[in-house]
Amino acid sequence: MQYCPQLAGGSSFQRSSSQDVNCVRCWNYQSLVHLVQQGQIQQSHLSSIVAGNLLEVVFDLIQTLHLSPQPVKMHLTSQPLAASSTDSSWLVSFEAARIWQQAAQAWSVWQQSGLERISPNLAPLIWDSEGLRQQTSLLTYHNLTAFANGYWTLRDLAIRLKQPIVPLTQSLMPYIKQGIMGLNPVGDIRVNQQSSRQFVIAYVEDSGFDSTAMNQILDRAGHRLISIPDPLQAIPILLEQKPDLIFLDLLMPIANGYEVCTQIRRITAFKDVPIVILTGSNGIVDRVRAKLAGASGFLSKPIEPDKVLNTLRQTLPGFTSQ
Repeated sequence: MQYCPQLAGGSSFQRSSSQDVNCVRCWNYQSLVHLVQQGQIQQSHLSSIVAGNLLEVVFDLIQTLHLSPQPVKMHLTSQPLAASSTDSSWLVSFEAARIWQQAAQAWSVWQQSGLERISPNLAPLIWDSEGLRQQTSLLTYHNLTAFANGYWTLRDLAIRLKQPIVPLTQSLMPYIKQGIMGLNPVGDIRVNQQSSRQFVIAYVEDSGFDSTAMNQILDRAGHRLISIPDPLQAIPILLEQKPDLIFLDLLMPIANGYEVCTQIRRITAFKDVPIVILTGSNGIVDRVRAKLAGASGFLSKPIEPDKVLNTLRQTLPGFTSQ
């Protein structure tokens, strides 16, 4: 796990664990100051943002140390803040004991709620769309498919849905234990990407296993995946997220990839967005039907890194992988 919070003391601290711990965001104080200077966030919010991230850092540290069977190796590195950020008007300070006490209390509640081995940095992802449909009301099903995309973490969802994270996570646990939903690791946001653009890729696929595989490939390449397990919910989510490319699975319940592709192409906003259809079959008939439906390309399964990345390089100008 890595964090890069640049604090009032004038240094940035990065911690990494030799254990396999789920990643969360990497951010820095100087970037926050820049957002304030641009007017994108208010200066009064700066302290609460830093405090919130500090609490998450300490909470995750407590969880890592608690669950690790062996001592965890931590490495600290530092770098000076830029001169523009060391002006006293921008600096914020906190009582270390209070931050630790609040984080320890949050961990105690998390642990007592039976979530000890669940990281709040994991992102819910639907693995069995049909199973979820059978066990939930229509409203609950639509709500779950809207946010369980394998990218928004439990912490993200608590903020987006304005719900306490503990009861929110507990409400998902029955589906996770049945294998209907899974929890997907989300990689760090990379801070050295000024020279390369991060693309947003959507994947309409009812298989959580394939979505997880695709997410891992794109995350390692430095790009973002939006998983859409229900084809009926695809167009509203696509309109909201505005992806650079859309992967469509061919075989899905209710609507197949050709039908979904045709519907997407009827919308002006997606007229020029590349659409690639994925299938286990590689026949000429499938390729022709995909072309007639408006697809830009065709990718045969299984999902493999080389095939996916080559397709993206050929389809998206400027696409690069880390």
